[in-house]
Amino acid sequence: MTNYILKKTSDKGTGVFATRDIRKNELIFQVNLNKFIKYTPEQLEQAVRENPELNGDHSNYAGWGKYVIEETPAAYMNHSCDPNCYFKMKSISVYSVYSLRNIKRGEELTHDYTACSIDQFDGNETWVLDCNCGSENCRGKVTGDFFKMPKQWQVKYYQYLPPSIRRKYRNKFKFRSKN
Repeated sequence: MTNYILKKTSDKGTGVFATRDIRKNELIFQVNLNKFIKYTPEQLEQAVRENPELNGDHSNYAGWGKYVIEETPAAYMNHSCDPNCYFKMKSISVYSVYSLRNIKRGEELTHDYTACSIDQFDGNETWVLDCNCGSENCRGKVTGDFFKMPKQWQVKYYQYLPPSIRRKYRNKFKFRSKN
């Protein structure tokens, strides 16, 4: 039995929902983007334009300036400023999805898009989304720049970043994770 099911939400398109109660810090599923065709941004745009069945809204950065059209449950996880899941990144293109807290059966699985927008780091952001997560902590806008987030938020998510990103930006991190 899987831990999740994909289904329509009332206001955010397709989402991922728990099929059973999930304990805090439990592995929910794993993702390997290396299994997908890689595109430059220009190639991705062209592929989506020429193939209407491809969903460019579910593209994800796979490293080295390349993107994939992700066909995993993670691609359907909606954003929340108060998420119940996080992505523990082994590398830019390989990660595991874990629960941040206990999750009840039927609850939507969400994550914070900013925490894993590796290609948007350090002023490279190319998108800003209006946030409609409805959480008490809603930021109103979602950007991909990790360093624009409050220090407390950065401390929380730093430990889940891929080692290559922690090395590349080690001088920009004003703290060090305990983990």
